[in-house]
Amino acid sequence: MCFIHSDGVLSRRNFIRRVSLGAAAAATVAGVGTQFAAAEQGLSVAGVGRPDTVVAGPKDNDDPPPKPSMKIDGFSKTLHNRFNQDLQPVATVKQGEAVQFLCRDALDIGSAAQTLTPDGSLRLDLGKIHPLTGPVHVEGAKPGDILEVEVLDVSPLVDFGYVVMGPVLGLFGTLRPETLAPFAPFTEASQLSDPSPGKVPSAIPDDQPYNSGAPFVQLFTFDKGQNTGFANFVGKDTGVKAKIPISPFMGVYGVAPLRKGMYRTVPPNVSGGTGGNADIKQFTKGAKLYYPVYVEGAKFSTGDGHMAQGDGEVCVTAIETLMSATLSFRVIKRQIIESPRAIVPAADPTQAALTSEMRAKGFYHTTGVGPDLMENAKRAVRDMIEWLVREHALSLHEAYAICSVAGDLKISEVVDIPNWVVSMTVPRGIFV
Repeated sequence: MCFIHSDGVLSRRNFIRRVSLGAAAAATVAGVGTQFAAAEQGLSVAGVGRPDTVVAGPKDNDDPPPKPSMKIDGFSKTLHNRFNQDLQPVATVKQGEAVQFLCRDALDIGSAAQTLTPDGSLRLDLGKIHPLTGPVHVEGAKPGDILEVEVLDVSPLVDFGYVVMGPVLGLFGTLRPETLAPFAPFTEASQLSDPSPGKVPSAIPDDQPYNSGAPFVQLFTFDKGQNTGFANFVGKDTGVKAKIPISPFMGVYGVAPLRKGMYRTVPPNVSGGTGGNADIKQFTKGAKLYYPVYVEGAKFSTGDGHMAQGDGEVCVTAIETLMSATLSFRVIKRQIIESPRAIVPAADPTQAALTSEMRAKGFYHTTGVGPDLMENAKRAVRDMIEWLVREHALSLHEAYAICSVAGDLKISEVVDIPNWVVSMTVPRGIFV
């Protein structure tokens, strides 16, 4: 999940402080305390118990993941949410041993996510997003080395996940200061997530309701420990049902930064090749990730579990959930890379979850063509939303959520300079 690109973008900060929750959620989130303890103590979170260790069993001909030799608990307490080379490690791990990281969800609200509603308002602190589990000291890692992180297993610690959207967030909530912003499609709150929701002077009649565009919350269900198959979608507005192919991964992996100071997880390049909120859906079980080492022990952390995400994560969230990631580490001595690299098991890992009947229905495809990549992306997603609403009777918000969790947004070609082609695809067979 990527919420902000700068602490200075006040409207984004103000929105997330207005995310609407029910009373039960408010009580839970209000218990998140006002100050962080030392890293080794963590921050206890009301309403969240200590989890069972979750390692999914073998599916089909899959080999079972190795049993972890160590568990790092960032589930029952929040350990940190800033990259900082001066944080003390919560554990020391040996190269080659399997280590299980228990992680909270991106909004750090735990079970309160199940009671998120568009009614009521609760001021949340943007500063608490992206709780991270770690940092851990990897034996033998020194500045000038590469840290290899092998993903052995990723499995949910709970049986639910969520999508949340609102004004100023996501592809259609971007801040648009340009003069022609009012003429852009989907700018009224009732259509999607408007950056400036409110009364529309030209509306007839002029007293009609407004501010109906955000926030919006969509829940998804699955089994605890499930790492293949589908998450269940029942549209919050319409009741339309779909099965979302899952391929769990962590949105944030990273090491301590090159420079001193506290660094947010976004964007994921704030201090050298730290890593951070990359939201790369290919970083699933079987991937090997490579990060430059800047400090003794690398001080690695992870968080932001996603059950399913389309390339682009266009509405600003994937299916967010509390996750277990089992990882192992290897140090590659005296080799330098500028930014993270990886070997991934599949270019599109979620396609493996589709049944043969689903694949036989193909994928709906939309495009955006022009000299502006962002506008091309918006055009491709708008057209996909239009198709989902027309063909499957989804609401605009539900369609936007489907695009974020199951739609792949890609640059198809760059050869026709100065025009570029951006495409989006959604599997047609996901609807029940």
